[in-house]
Amino acid sequence: MKSPWIYCVAAALAFAAPAHAADGIPKIGARSYVGGSVKVAVTGSFTINADIPVNKQASISDGEMTYLQFGISGSEEPNLLLTVSSYEVGFGVARGKAIATAGAEDCTGDMVVGPQQVHGKYSCKGVTSYDPRTGKMGTVDIEIQFTALS
Repeated sequence: MKSPWIYCVAAALAFAAPAHAADGIPKIGARSYVGGSVKVAVTGSFTINADIPVNKQASISDGEMTYLQFGISGSEEPNLLLTVSSYEVGFGVARGKAIATAGAEDCTGDMVVGPQQVHGKYSCKGVTSYDPRTGKMGTVDIEIQFTALS
């Protein structure tokens, strides 16, 4: 006869919620990243339509803060930084000096954290941006779909 503890553990696991921090932000455990990419589309005061590989050397999760860098920050090529902490998710997308930043609270979408993968999809409308061609602020719409493998 099986121990009654097995049934208790099985019942608890069946109803367990995913690991999330405040306000439904997923908790990402400590890990390094070995692959992945982001498909990003930006339209508005500047445009980007690119598939960008994860920058393995610049991406890390320490169990409290996650930095997922796609491409090379500050470069003329498209790049995106996704940050995740216990209290916010943020995006910074750029191509050279053209840049836009948004928080997940300004976007629709979600992120899923698995043992060897973090993936998600976000859509952000009317995000404040800077257009270096005009030297003025503008707005962009951002579509992001990413996968990071650990």
